[in-house]
Amino acid sequence: MEDKKVAISVQNVNKTLGDRKVLNGINLDIYQGETFVIMGGSGCGKSTLLRHMTGALVPDKGKVFIGDRDLTTLSKDEKDRTKRKFGMCFQSSALLDSLSVEDNVSLPLREHTKLDPHIINIIVKMKLGLVGLRGFEHLMPSMLSGGMKKRVGLARAIAMDPEIVFYDEPTAGLDPIVAAVIDKLILDLSKKLLITSVVVTHDMNSVFRIANRVAMLHAGRVLEIGTPEDIKNSKNAIVQQFIRGETEGPVNFIDKGDDYLKDLAE
Repeated sequence: MEDKKVAISVQNVNKTLGDRKVLNGINLDIYQGETFVIMGGSGCGKSTLLRHMTGALVPDKGKVFIGDRDLTTLSKDEKDRTKRKFGMCFQSSALLDSLSVEDNVSLPLREHTKLDPHIINIIVKMKLGLVGLRGFEHLMPSMLSGGMKKRVGLARAIAMDPEIVFYDEPTAGLDPIVAAVIDKLILDLSKKLLITSVVVTHDMNSVFRIANRVAMLHAGRVLEIGTPEDIKNSKNAIVQQFIRGETEGPVNFIDKGDDYLKDLAE
């Protein structure tokens, strides 16, 4: 990145949920305009870290800055105003089944602005056009394919012209071709709208298609941060085992099962 202005700074963030330390001293900076991917196995802390960046969780220790504003010290009103700079694309799309495509996309505009309904209607059509769904405004979610639901969720995420969009497993449950379409949309929208994109995923194809930089998490810690090429050439055995999808290596799934994550975190 030529202009390395920091959009999000995570500083020594720690979080314990129940009896398990989920995040253990996380430090990373995300630059304005980049697509930053957070990858790692199930239970490594990816989604918990994302929730700290969005302000949904407060760290037990550490700070999360959005620009120069520390989310951990803001009042509720200040945090709500800051969060309006965010868009969120959920793993499940999180569409309301009782609302049409148009009403789902317009929801944040109707809740957080005083725009005239005619203006909102124009904005919705524009956003749906950006994700290739112009003309689908009156369909219900039950009439959409999985990929179309993801695109509606993406249109809703950019409805308020956010500075930052967070994606939680955006290609989960999609076939490879549709996943590639979603990845291309993420890249295109980031470039066209000058959005900072933060993507949580364990889909390695997506990682290497869209990332400017990648952070690999394991047992609540950042193992490595770098470009996709840096990650491919990493000398860390855990990183290599993960990106190759190998069952044998420093993380032994067969012998330890799912409990290995808890053991490593403690």
